Amino acid sequence: MMLLHYGNVIPFNWNTRGFRCFYCGKEMRDCESLKEHTTTSHKKVDLETFIPQRIISKDVPVKIDITQLGCTFCDKSIANIEDLKAHIVAVHGEEYDETAGVCVFPFLLNKEMFHCVLCDEEYDNFTTLVGHMYKKHMEQAYMCQVCGQSYTDKIRLKRHISKSHVGPRCKICGKKFEAFHHVEKHKKMVHGIHKTVECDLCSTSFMNQYRLKVHMGKVHNVEKYRLKCEHCPKICTTKGAMMLHVQSLHSETRFECDICEYKTGIKWMLKLHRRKHFGEKNYVCSMCDRRFGRSSNLRAHMKVHTGNFGRVCRWCRYGFIDFESLDKHEKESHLDNLNR
Repeated sequence: MMLLHYGNVIPFNWNTRGFRCFYCGKEMRDCESLKEHTTTSHKKVDLETFIPQRIISKDVPVKIDITQLGCTFCDKSIANIEDLKAHIVAVHGEEYDETAGVCVFPFLLNKEMFHCVLCDEEYDNFTTLVGHMYKKHMEQAYMCQVCGQSYTDKIRLKRHISKSHVGPRCKICGKKFEAFHHVEKHKKMVHGIHKTVECDLCSTSFMNQYRLKVHMGKVHNVEKYRLKCEHCPKICTTKGAMMLHVQSLHSETRFECDICEYKTGIKWMLKLHRRKHFGEKNYVCSMCDRRFGRSSNLRAHMKVHTGNFGRVCRWCRYGFIDFESLDKHEKESHLDNLNR
């Protein structure tokens, strides 16, 4: 704080999108706009009040421009940050805590060319200069490539990345999740927001693009979503379904059932087929206790009870009429698995 109080420096923030004002966060198109804005809009700042609110961690050094470095109290020109520290102590009687570590990162901001303050290297863009300084001169400074914040060691940087950037977040409440489909489920359960896509021809809504494509092909006969097999008259509505069909029936690689004459080009489909012989039906309807060998068959069966496709528990394979019932079941019966 003393460097900002006594020094004729301009603090700023930066990430890959550009410069931002240290005091109000306004984004700037270039460094000259940044300096003009800061000197005209933030001439008087109560640093004792502002700094504790702004600096939430001592591990994040403040970036400052020292193009016209000097003491604001005695109008004395200063050569570098170290001389400014010495001047503050000797002339103004302040005590400077040298054990605080790296508090500021000094830069010479120039619109035409960016010069390194520690060597003779110069660059035509600030991003390259930052990379040079962190790599060549600041061995104990590590920068987050996502947001531009800097840290004094790798442990703190990794902690920041893990806390702030790993995993998708809910845009409404900021909660972080391991996968995007968990975010969508959270939005539906907590915020009541259902992600749907609508058919342009009949305004029917679907939960995802895949269901919409199937609908367009089957109901409206849209040629784009009616793919004809090159080997037989089979029509599929998606490329994935067609690929599965070709691999299953027309692939040169064949997997044969040792009980009947069934053949397929997909190994896992042979495994599903064998369940018919051994009566393996692990998917159970929670409404009528009817059992199925495939989760897809159970979901289709749930339509009998609800008119909508059901949901299947990933752990016990019981079926439920909707997300709400499944979620309640998982929290009551499989809480340990959810917390892993």
